[in-house]
Amino acid sequence: MRKVSVSFVEKVFNRVIEKLKFEGEEEIVVETDFYFNIPSSEWHSYEHTVHTESLYDDIDSLELLVNDKERPCTYVDLDRLAGVLRAISQIKNPV
Repeated sequence: MRKVSVSFVEKVFNRVIEKLKFEGEEEIVVETDFYFNIPSSEWHSYEHTVHTESLYDDIDSLELLVNDKERPCTYVDLDRLAGVLRAISQIKNPV
């Protein structure tokens, strides 16, 4: 078992933002919309259902979150952010 503190997550995010800024990144163009996602409840299983998700929908929802102070932040927003971060990683460092 491992524990992850909110402070740890904050420090990691800060380092990632610093890296992007250091490399001169102000915007990253996301050209691919759809991606496959395995629900976290099935991560431990080799037999799982793969869902098709939309990066564009993720970005749109996160923009609503940023622009509307009354909009509640949910844990689904973490999933959306994870999709965006995964896309940035693939764009900047294709595997």
